[in-house]
Amino acid sequence: MSNKGRKYGRSRTRRRRGLLALLAVLAGLAALPFALGAPETVREAIYPLRYEETIRQASRENDLEPAFVAGVIHAESRFRPDAESYQEAYGLMQMLPDTAAFVQQRSGIRGDYREPRTNIRLGAWYLGYLDERYRGNERLMLAAYNSGEGTVDGWISDEGFDIATDIPFKETRQYVERALEARQKYEDLYGKDLRRNTG
Repeated sequence: MSNKGRKYGRSRTRRRRGLLALLAVLAGLAALPFALGAPETVREAIYPLRYEETIRQASRENDLEPAFVAGVIHAESRFRPDAESYQEAYGLMQMLPDTAAFVQQRSGIRGDYREPRTNIRLGAWYLGYLDERYRGNERLMLAAYNSGEGTVDGWISDEGFDIATDIPFKETRQYVERALEARQKYEDLYGKDLRRNTG
């Protein structure tokens, strides 16, 4: 290899190391507010809360914990009402058109599934339906919300399948953990019923 080639290789390695170091520093800074017990306002900016009354009402109607529904919303859209996925899932709870139609037919909930309050009501109804279907197993509920009931039913039909460790899809594994972690953060920040005074 020529001197020029060796210099280029060393330069590229240094750049890669520098980039990795920068990423590590940024990750550390992102975790700092939690590690140092930062003011709640910082954490609330990371875990925003809107439409509390709709979340509480929809949760009550479907026998769900409001902090759990808020955790799902955070995992799905980070509380952005206009969020849209490449699969055309829309809104706070990332409802697919077919899922929204299924829920509206079963639940009688009317309105545009993309409208935030209707979207929450539809998503909470569907979570309540999954709660009943999977007998309160939150991991199964979340996995089915992300990957579909048919997919999850296929997994659990395999003898010895453990939802805590055996989800074969990386995206779904990460989604379940992210939603459960967000639920805990919302509970810590706002209380299970999202009524904690944070002022």
